[in-house]
Amino acid sequence: MFALDTLEYIAQHQASVGVTELARAFDTTKSRMHRHLQTLMGAGYLVRDPQTERYRVSARLVALGQAVSEGFEFVRAARDVARERRDKLGHAVVLSQTEPDGVRIVALVPSKSSLEIAVKPGSVLPFHSSAQGKAALAFDDPAILEAALTRELPLRTAYTIGDPGRLRAEIELTRKRGWAAAPNEAMIGMNALAAPIYDALGHYAGAIAIVDSIQFIPENPTTQQVRELLEAAEEISRNLGYRAGQPVHAEQSRALRAVGSARS
Repeated sequence: MFALDTLEYIAQHQASVGVTELARAFDTTKSRMHRHLQTLMGAGYLVRDPQTERYRVSARLVALGQAVSEGFEFVRAARDVARERRDKLGHAVVLSQTEPDGVRIVALVPSKSSLEIAVKPGSVLPFHSSAQGKAALAFDDPAILEAALTRELPLRTAYTIGDPGRLRAEIELTRKRGWAAAPNEAMIGMNALAAPIYDALGHYAGAIAIVDSIQFIPENPTTQQVRELLEAAEEISRNLGYRAGQPVHAEQSRALRAVGSARS
């Protein structure tokens, strides 16, 4: 298990990582860390730069991750839809699923811009300061929201919601309109819009979100952005087996109809 934790830590860093940093991160000795790194290298999942003596993930691990991702039902059902929305809107599109401590980004379709503003696949975002997290709090198991409200809500920026009462009100608003936003809440200058995806049983399966500079996804998003996002979420839900008429969150359907009326 320790070796897997080490592998995950290295995989989440874009740059290579040294033994000292890893030992410090896991509160262990350099000799113990070195043994685990040698094991992972022997399995072909890490490579070591002989000049810097730092470690990074190997091409074999990247290929394995891509194979798993392509075979993952949620990602497979959403990938083409995500690409279509990226092509239409130009923004990065991300897919996320709920975990105990937040939402994990399971796939990313990069934006068309030469300046990328997005989140790394594998990252775990807090519930309270991300659009994807708010979508989970609004549309997943209600117990997740109640648990989140009992925890500390760290301020990522001056705009992050740190008060439980304000967060509950924000989640109620998210439920009413069918989508979530987080302008400047995770990072100044960034915004995201997220909408829920449902499976064949009508359960919350995850979220699709568009991510970009607040210059391009403003605090009050455009009608097209909201409509395209909600339609993408509904299309992915159908791909997962959801059928119209199931007891899915009714507010999302009402929000889509309202946006469609406003657009016309």
